[in-house]
Amino acid sequence: MDEKKEKVFEKKEELIEAAVNEFGERGYENASLNNILKEAGISKGTFYYHFKNKEDLYFYLISMFIEEKKSFFTNNIKPEDFNKSIFDLLKIMTEAGLKFASQSPNISRFSETFMKERDSEINRKMLERFSFKNNNYFESLIENAYSKGELRKDIPKSFVKHIITYLFTHLQDIVRIENIEDYEPAAYYLIEFMKNGLGEK
Repeated sequence: MDEKKEKVFEKKEELIEAAVNEFGERGYENASLNNILKEAGISKGTFYYHFKNKEDLYFYLISMFIEEKKSFFTNNIKPEDFNKSIFDLLKIMTEAGLKFASQSPNISRFSETFMKERDSEINRKMLERFSFKNNNYFESLIENAYSKGELRKDIPKSFVKHIITYLFTHLQDIVRIENIEDYEPAAYYLIEFMKNGLGEK
């Protein structure tokens, strides 16, 4: 969506709610833009003034969820938690992420549908568009861990940064997570794996 068109328009909230429900129930491929517009009560003209197509709306929702989750983390992770080891902090982040999902059932359902479409073309486009290679949040966590001597120095830092960020943000691809309940144990196994393989002894 053209950033200059980031307008507040009538029934925007209705559009977002209808889109989250439609994508959450049917997945991206089977979701109907006509159903979304009918449920939201807006015309195609209004929709296409703000969005290019269904894909543009889908990516807008993902961007919105990412920002909401960041805000939730800010409000639910204590400042003193950042003094803990990176591995303990990753566990805290996992718990916060699951709490976020439990408090947002529509987003949770949307996420589960997304997980089931991991091999789809839209998933590939999403990974390209929302690249995690330069994830500043993880970058700062890893740099802090190095400054506290928590990570091995015999492995190139760039490799460690990439592997931690990639593994943690692609967990659903590695262990084929199908629903939110599967995420927590898988994340803890991964954190223990990284701790034993990358942590300074």
